[in-house]
Amino acid sequence: MTLWRCLLLAAATLLVACGQKPPSWDVLLSGKIVGQYPTYTVKVTAPGQLSVERPGMPPQTVSVEPIAQHCLRGPRDCGDAVEKMLLLLRDP
Repeated sequence: MTLWRCLLLAAATLLVACGQKPPSWDVLLSGKIVGQYPTYTVKVTAPGQLSVERPGMPPQTVSVEPIAQHCLRGPRDCGDAVEKMLLLLRDP
């Protein structure tokens, strides 16, 4: 299991144990984007839709659902989908 996946599972387990709702895919992927690119700003424009503002570049929209579906298949598919998303958001 990847470190990201382990941390995600631990955080979700902790929140459920504390009686709180686990974070949404929108929140998790927003955190992953900002963690990789600290100068980017991510806004949830609609459930399942992220608008990523990148300094000096046009904003880009990320659809969360396809990435979430890959993550439900397992850690390898999840890691591949998240890495692909991050590469698409990188400077041209």
